[in-house]
Amino acid sequence: MGATETLARWIVATKYEEIPAKAIEQAKKSILDYIGTATYGTNTQLGKIILEFTREQGGNPQARVIATNIRTSSTAAAFANGTAGHAEDFDDLGGVGGHPATVLTPTVLALADELHLSGRDVITAWVIGYEIGTRLSANIHTDRDWHPTAIYGTMGATAAASKLLKLDVQSTRMALGIAGSEAAGLRRNFGTMTKPFHPGQVARNGIIAAKLAAKGFTSDPDIIEGRQGYADNFGGAKCNIPAVTQFLGKVYFLEEEGTRIKPWPCCGGNHQTLTGLLALLKEKKLKADDIESVEHIGPRIPCTGALLRDSVTQGLEGKFTLAYNISAAIIDGKVDYETFTDKRAAKGDLQTFMKRVTVSRNNDVALRRPHIADGNQEARLVIKMRNGVVHNQVLGTAYHLTGNEVVDKFRLNAEATLGRERVALTITLVQRLEKLKDVAELMDAVTMDGKKAPASKTQSSTREKALA
Repeated sequence: MGATETLARWIVATKYEEIPAKAIEQAKKSILDYIGTATYGTNTQLGKIILEFTREQGGNPQARVIATNIRTSSTAAAFANGTAGHAEDFDDLGGVGGHPATVLTPTVLALADELHLSGRDVITAWVIGYEIGTRLSANIHTDRDWHPTAIYGTMGATAAASKLLKLDVQSTRMALGIAGSEAAGLRRNFGTMTKPFHPGQVARNGIIAAKLAAKGFTSDPDIIEGRQGYADNFGGAKCNIPAVTQFLGKVYFLEEEGTRIKPWPCCGGNHQTLTGLLALLKEKKLKADDIESVEHIGPRIPCTGALLRDSVTQGLEGKFTLAYNISAAIIDGKVDYETFTDKRAAKGDLQTFMKRVTVSRNNDVALRRPHIADGNQEARLVIKMRNGVVHNQVLGTAYHLTGNEVVDKFRLNAEATLGRERVALTITLVQRLEKLKDVAELMDAVTMDGKKAPASKTQSSTREKALA
């Protein structure tokens, strides 16, 4: 049995009851975070363009767009929601090539909204999609500059959609085959609106692949392992197809590694540096005017991978420029939404300070490459002060939000648009997602079909008790 068939059989056979409790909690955490970033994203310039486009296209009113009154086809809703969720690059980090929530959540919510599926259905499909996408991303090892979220996310979203549509093994193989030809996304577009376009395209394409397969549309049944197929084209020198299915159903990546919630709205490649730098600035009370130079020493060739930009002319580009993030942390003492606006970039002080920042590669570290979460344990900053003092800061594990911090971030992103009542209800519904008989109830809370937030149907007590 080949990899494609093995994965398809597992997709079809897996039940909610088999999923580890920790994996379920990780999924719910990322779903809540995603709803917040998507809500915020609808108010950005990118979001407004996508919403205008979605309204112009119309469509069969099967599903809804978050934070709006738009009803459209499930494919169009998934596209709009997926793009908005990644508008500020503030969504979660983890498997499926990097950003699981913004490819999986719009896929499963759109189909669940259309088909009136349960919270358990949504969680099961989300976890399955995560495992398929992550197993591919962990073992294909592409050595070209594809956007991993787009390449692996397409397969993960298709797996999730296939599960929700209850496809059989052969149809699931067909869906994965179609998805293999849909997978695409170029890193060159990082720092532009087209990067968020990628997860929107992934969510839409996952539903398209599964729906076509359900109607009998054909593809190659062995798309992953077959010659001239997915692994053959996307895989690098370290591609390991047998490992894709090893311990399938026994080891869950979502349980073992989990997802990580960003504290800063920029590429995750900045987060290890920001964690160490902001801590140093606070401890030593360093001021920009007193700093002569900053050197970042790490394992990567400068301006490769996700942090490919070396100059910034507009805010979005700053999210993928390490020197810009370092400069913002030093000058402003913080990194937030304002950091990456065109207005902030236009002031020019960050770009001026960037001339004092160098990014270099330690070839010895590059050879050994010992890794920790979101970084290399020997990456460091060397900050030389004008008075001759040198601060040598070893960068540790990147900081991520946990517990109530995740809920607070959701409130920060969603409250201005949805209002306190809807936000409180959404938190409750996501935390009890496995209890929902119809996920349309959650979509009622996060969309604008009515003026008031709907009462939860899952609880017989008063609203005050339900939100306690």
